[in-house]
Formats: sequence, structure tokens, C-alpha cells
Amino acid sequence: STINKFKLGADLNSFLMNISSELNSFCFRMYICDEDGFQQSANLFKINGEQWELQEKYKGRNWSWRPYFLETVLKMQSNDQGQLSDMYRDIETGEKIRTFSYPMNNGSYLYIDLSYDFLFKHNELLF
Repeated sequence: STINKFKLGADLNSFLMNISSELNSFCFRMYICDEDGFQQSANLFKINGEQWELQEKYKGRNWSWRPYFLETVLKMQSNDQGQLSDMYRDIETGEKIRTFSYPMNNGSYLYIDLSYDFLFKHNELLF
């Protein structure tokens, strides 16, 4: 419901900034990809657990090689619902995380990386 409060327009980075205030307490990174895995937005990354920063260098990268990507996109296309990945170790942070993927209304997919601290506090999400 939080994601649907905000309208997804042409400026995907603005959309991420808008939803970041609502999702601040449980995620540390967000980005938007197309169905082929190409990142359409910058990364919105939380620096030192506090300040959000846009990381433009990630725009255009392809993430379809990630273990959860293709299966998750197919599930979202068939049931039009968000999907939570299995636990995995993030390449950049080295932290164990899960990613929540959510289909957007324009054929794009929002990816929200959940921090281990949040997962630990909500241990029902660890497995």
C-alpha cells in the first residue's frame, strides 16, 4: 500500500526518493529494473544507515544473473504480487539480506533490499 501511494512517473529516481521516507526503517537500497534485468533507475542507497544517496553508476546495469531474478519476474508476471527472495549474501555489503520485488504498472519492477538488522528483528522473515 505504501508503494501505491505514490505515482510512478517518468522520473524513476524521484519516485524512489518519494517512497524512501515511508520505507526508511527496513531497507537500505532500492532500484527499478525492466523485465530483462536492466536497471532503469539509479540505486537509492542508505549511507551509514541514515542518509539516502542516489548512485547513478548503477543505471543500465543488468541483474538478470542474480539467483532470484528470472524466477521472481516470472512469478510477478503470473500473479501480479510482490515476491520475497531467499536469504543471500550481498556482493557489495557482505551482509545477509533478502530482496522484496514488486511489479509496477509500467512493466518495471521495484527491488527493495531488506537489511539483516530488520530481518533479525522480524525473525519470521529470516527463513
